[in-house]
Amino acid sequence: MSSLTLAMVGSGGTGVVALGEMLLWAAAKQGLYGMLRKTFGPQIRGGESAAIVRLGSEVVANLGSDLELLMVLDWNNFQRFADEIPLTENTVLIQDLQAGERPPNLPEPRQTLTLDFLGLAKSLGSNHSNIVLLAYVASWLGCQPEVIEAAVRHRLKAHEQATVELAVAVASLGLKLSHDQTIPLQAPLQAPLQAVTPSSAKTLNSEKLWLANGNQLIGLGALEAGIRFVAAYPITPASDVLEWIAGQIETVGGHLVQAEDELAAVNMAIGAGFGGVPAMTATSGPGLALMTEAMGLAVASETPLVVVDVMRGGPSTGIPTKSEQSDFNLAVYGLHGDAPHVVLSALSVADCHFTAGWATQIASERQTLVILLSDQFLGQSSQIMPPLAKTDFSAHINEAHINQAQMADESPDGPQQSRYFRYLDTDSGISPLALPGQPGGMFTADGLEHNAAAIPSPKAGDHQQQLAKRLRKLDSLVDTDHWAELQGQGAILLICWGSLYQVSLEAQAQLRKKGIEIAVMGVRLLSPLPLQKIQQAMQQAEKTLVIEQNQQGQFAHYLRSFDLQNVNAEPFSVKHLDFKHLDFKQYCRSGPTLFTPVEIVAQVEALIFESKNDEGPQ
Repeated sequence: MSSLTLAMVGSGGTGVVALGEMLLWAAAKQGLYGMLRKTFGPQIRGGESAAIVRLGSEVVANLGSDLELLMVLDWNNFQRFADEIPLTENTVLIQDLQAGERPPNLPEPRQTLTLDFLGLAKSLGSNHSNIVLLAYVASWLGCQPEVIEAAVRHRLKAHEQATVELAVAVASLGLKLSHDQTIPLQAPLQAPLQAVTPSSAKTLNSEKLWLANGNQLIGLGALEAGIRFVAAYPITPASDVLEWIAGQIETVGGHLVQAEDELAAVNMAIGAGFGGVPAMTATSGPGLALMTEAMGLAVASETPLVVVDVMRGGPSTGIPTKSEQSDFNLAVYGLHGDAPHVVLSALSVADCHFTAGWATQIASERQTLVILLSDQFLGQSSQIMPPLAKTDFSAHINEAHINQAQMADESPDGPQQSRYFRYLDTDSGISPLALPGQPGGMFTADGLEHNAAAIPSPKAGDHQQQLAKRLRKLDSLVDTDHWAELQGQGAILLICWGSLYQVSLEAQAQLRKKGIEIAVMGVRLLSPLPLQKIQQAMQQAEKTLVIEQNQQGQFAHYLRSFDLQNVNAEPFSVKHLDFKHLDFKQYCRSGPTLFTPVEIVAQVEALIFESKNDEGPQ
């Protein structure tokens, strides 16, 4: 695939993020594929901001490694994210005449152009230097003038007409500048498709390209699968999930309520689930921490609940606007007591749609808590992609037929009575669920341990029965085909999860060009973990490398912990499996700098070199 990566940098208020969004929109209009990552500081107003855009002739699902073009409208605060902008001697730099002084100690770019974007905008009474730069770069990319104008009008459609017309006039100055001063790079990409109009993520049966971010696609997948109640409390970077759903859920007969805090939001969602309405909330790390007690209630009461965690840098407030995979331990281990639940990870921006649908179905059919892990990169990065087909997932409740869920109550205090056994111990572990108002279906759903009839009980036998039942009903999830994506085969198996999957696939392609074949596994089902299938894949390779974006290697430690399990113990969800030692290397580091294909290639090559040294001289 041929691709081109551009970065636009400025201080808050210079409009570089809007510039990136308009450029991506125009590229989609021309039929190019692409991806936009927004990066900004945690300040409420001002501070640094940047937009990184990668365009390609095929679907682009990560940002790659090389930066061909850097455009700077303001050098102020650039150093705060300089490590996220891979400026090298191969990068062409375009800077505004009034951008300020370039910081010292940066690599010397291949060539520097200094142009008066702000001066041109001010000549028409505007401060929108970003619009001049948009037209200048988009024209070089091959976008037609009418496409550039459409991008400006689309972005500013909510503004007054005079503002829009002024911006269009400013864009014309950028078009003229592109003819007078060309960019010293290779010819721009050729669009592989006929020019199309990027559609909204909510448009389903369209042949047009989609332009959406992961947060929007989580919302779409959830609504398609049947989510009809969402309780929301805003938090970066998950707020986009809630904002998108708020504009769509009522069209399908659902409702969204903004709660006063995360505790209220999760308890509202649990209440809706108790009432038979598929429900969801979305948050990030600090909010997930607050929700853990209530999530335990959902597990104990066997109430369907979907919680989306769009991860960010931590701990505490951490770095709210940057990406990291550091909530793994909280998601898997964070509930008190023995509280088995499901944890999923979306493997790409597009996969957010699929995984949200699957999460919704699992929560309803298994009557359990499902935590869906995304991250800031997946959630807030926009991608041009082919239209996604509606998934086959749907919320399904194992609704009780009361006459089938009745058993004799052998009470010593009186004659036997027939009653509804909400927590009947079935072979599957899934009990018939009566909805409020169903005749004969009354039961108590609270956090106290209970017997099969939902009566609170301190008895060891009842406790053990219900613990085993809640664990058993998740067992068969490990047999689904959706548990992971596995691509290729080779002497090295690379295991990752979440947003690192697409980066690993590009590293795989780069290694193939060097004559090195590897297999890449992206794990979507993190808990319960399909250990037998992971072990089988590891046995097909000579070496295994586990990578993740957190400091402590949380997933790697989790994987290793199963070596210590007594697999013959009763009860245990994987008691029928005979595990051998899971031997692998790990590479982990924190955010906010994203993993790159080149970085992963280097780790694989180091592992190969180490293996050759272990073998000794031939």
